[in-house]
Amino acid sequence: MKNIFRSQRGFSLVELGVAMAVMGMMGIFVWRWVETTRAPMERPEMQRQLNEAQAALEGFLLAHHRLPCSATTTNGNESCVDAAAVHFPWRTLGMSSELGQLHYGVNRGAGMDLAALPSASVSPDLNINFTDMPVLPTYTGSLSASAAVTAAAARAQAAITQANTRRAAVNGLDWCRTLRGYAANLSAAGALTAGNVSSSLPVAYVLVHPGSNNQFEGNNAIGASGTWRFDLPGQAQQHDFDDIALAVGPADLGTRLGCVGRLGAMQASAQGAYAAYDNARVMQQYWSLRVFDIATAESALESAEAGVTMAAMGLALATTSAVLSIASAANTEGVTAFIVAMAAVNVGVAVAETVLAAQDLTDAQEALEDSKDKLAAADTYAVQVYDTFTQALTQAIRLDTKGLNP
Repeated sequence: MKNIFRSQRGFSLVELGVAMAVMGMMGIFVWRWVETTRAPMERPEMQRQLNEAQAALEGFLLAHHRLPCSATTTNGNESCVDAAAVHFPWRTLGMSSELGQLHYGVNRGAGMDLAALPSASVSPDLNINFTDMPVLPTYTGSLSASAAVTAAAARAQAAITQANTRRAAVNGLDWCRTLRGYAANLSAAGALTAGNVSSSLPVAYVLVHPGSNNQFEGNNAIGASGTWRFDLPGQAQQHDFDDIALAVGPADLGTRLGCVGRLGAMQASAQGAYAAYDNARVMQQYWSLRVFDIATAESALESAEAGVTMAAMGLALATTSAVLSIASAANTEGVTAFIVAMAAVNVGVAVAETVLAAQDLTDAQEALEDSKDKLAAADTYAVQVYDTFTQALTQAIRLDTKGLNP
């Protein structure tokens, strides 16, 4: 019996020891967790949060063609109607709530509001009316435009139609135009600035972390009037200031997004299309002259053919008249040298007119063939001009459609 009791008491002590060991380990884990959560945030972690927020802002811009508005509270929902909103819109951006402690300001100045959807101010055809460009000359008779020219003109018209539809489309290039306007007018009223009251710089947007003490200090603190200011990044860390800021100017932001290169490439293509348009209009005038030249040559050929017919009829009449004159003179007073001479002269003149008419006909035929050859060459040139215009405008459309996307 004693052995049994001893065995039961020993088993209870083992269980108690295991339980105490488990509780001790749990206590250590809880203590370490509490210690970690209460430990001040390190500077690299603060900078990481700012960098993530910056990447989210610019990602939102690429997707929505504008920067987000600030949030009124830490709930993270942007509010574009609250001018005093200063919180980071983490929920709108799909970010973690840990970024709700950040403050965020974006330029909302009149006419240069970077958080508003821009107007469709950038278009691949420079808002120029190209609709009357690929109009073919009017042909008469059996003459008609070649299939190659007609197809090239149709391609040009299709590009024009597509460019017209892009005029009302909004993308990042239109926002870049707004940003460029802000960069050119930094002293305008309502521009967002970072710095102190006496010295500040205009910025596109600014992000601020409250630092280890989780309190905004310096110019980042709320003012007496209920408005916020932002300090420039790089301010010395002191016992009464440990905020960390990240500010991006309009020129820097435009460079980061590639605004200058994208706008420049699209505008260059659009200018090339406009130059090709002018070239096509000049070509059409020359082409119309070639068509008129053919019509003139055809008219001259018809006149030459009529001249040959009339000359042949004249020769026949002159010959008949000569024969009748000689026969009549022989029946009356006899054939005289004068009558014979006059008949010969009339016949000679008729023969000469027939020869000249035949030569005129040959010249007219050659002139018509030459005009047709020139029109064929003009057709080839027209196809090249139309296709050059189409390619330039299509490239501008492609770049405009791409916008700021990679």
